[in-house]
Amino acid sequence: MKASEAQVWLVEIFCSIQGEGPLVGARQVFVRLAGCHRRCRFCDTPAALLRHPATFKIQTASGADREEKNPVSVSRLLALLENFRQNQPQPHSLSFTGGEPLLQPDFLRVAFPRLRRAGWRTYLETSGDRWRELVAVLPCTDFVAMDIKLPSVTGQSGAWAAHKKFLQLCEQARAETFVKIVVGRSTAENEVRRAARLIAAVTPRVPVVLQPATPHAGVRAPLPEQLERWQLLALAAGLHDVRVIPQCHVLLGHR
Repeated sequence: MKASEAQVWLVEIFCSIQGEGPLVGARQVFVRLAGCHRRCRFCDTPAALLRHPATFKIQTASGADREEKNPVSVSRLLALLENFRQNQPQPHSLSFTGGEPLLQPDFLRVAFPRLRRAGWRTYLETSGDRWRELVAVLPCTDFVAMDIKLPSVTGQSGAWAAHKKFLQLCEQARAETFVKIVVGRSTAENEVRRAARLIAAVTPRVPVVLQPATPHAGVRAPLPEQLERWQLLALAAGLHDVRVIPQCHVLLGHR
């Protein structure tokens, strides 16, 4: 795809704190892409499920939102993002989230190098199962935040083989990666053990975050004793860095 043809379907662009993972608390600009192939029970962004929304929201300098038309070219996205560097400190990075950003890999492949040249670092938040699409995007990605989806909280079958292949590609590229596993009250120990062993077999030193599910649509948060037991279990499976981190932006009332 030529740069002039590359366009993306967006849901929103805004600046806030990163509420998940090792970069929790860092200030980022969030670029939420439209569309998702998953239908996780704990999903808190249902607006991102639509593949081709007519418009998207962008945060203004006053903090209010205005609507813009979809789709968006790379040049237009670069111009819109400049508003987030004026009269405020440089954000840590651009978080491309969703939905699932890797449903629009052709745009990311063109956009990420140009964003780097413009001084932005790119942070890819992904369900961690679309490894074929990752191949073209990974060389120009600065940070990868990948999920391992557990059936107990997603309500869907696992994607174990795809997760393993995805993580192998990140390891081979030596990309700065962390793995997030959302866990709920109904999560079974064998799910956590299977995920931990999968990760440890590929890259045992990668940071792994056990993220307690924020109660939503029948998914309940795990008990404190469950979280501690699962952390010890994951460490015993061969992982070196396992952290329990809730969705801090939710606790703070942030977007």
